Amino acid sequence: MSILIEVRPEAGPALIVGGGAVALRKARTLADGEFPFTVIAPQVVEAIHHLSLATVIERPFAPADVPGCPRWGLVLACTGDREVNQEVGRLARAAGIPVLVADRQAESTFFTPATVRDGDLTVGVSTGGASPSLARSIRERIITALGPGWGNLVEVARVEREERLAKRREARQ
Repeated sequence: MSILIEVRPEAGPALIVGGGAVALRKARTLADGEFPFTVIAPQVVEAIHHLSLATVIERPFAPADVPGCPRWGLVLACTGDREVNQEVGRLARAAGIPVLVADRQAESTFFTPATVRDGDLTVGVSTGGASPSLARSIRERIITALGPGWGNLVEVARVEREERLAKRREARQ
């Protein structure tokens, strides 16, 4: 069973181990959510350097990076090296830190859904880590189908809720 939760930056910054395309997608998601993060990798794609709230450390991953300081709120292992990803996952789990290990759902303690956000409304699509590319594809279809401005449904729902509550109060009197 999966439960969708929202993690706030107060949990601590995120650590992304890896600097390629997958790391960039995860970093963009964190930056969009105004979640501070540190990227550690020998080589980091240029776009990561330009993301808000990013700290980039261009060097190989060291085991002391995971349980180190600061205390990480999340750890994402996104290198092209399966052994490094597994080690990052093992260290994070041992330290009690939620971890996502790219392409290894059994070693991950959480997954990041492909999200679509408009205003206060967010729609998440997840395949439970089984097919991130399928989740991204479905996300793109949702964006196309809904078009701009669908986030105003939250305000419509707020108004409707207030009207219903007012009617209940009137009925009680």
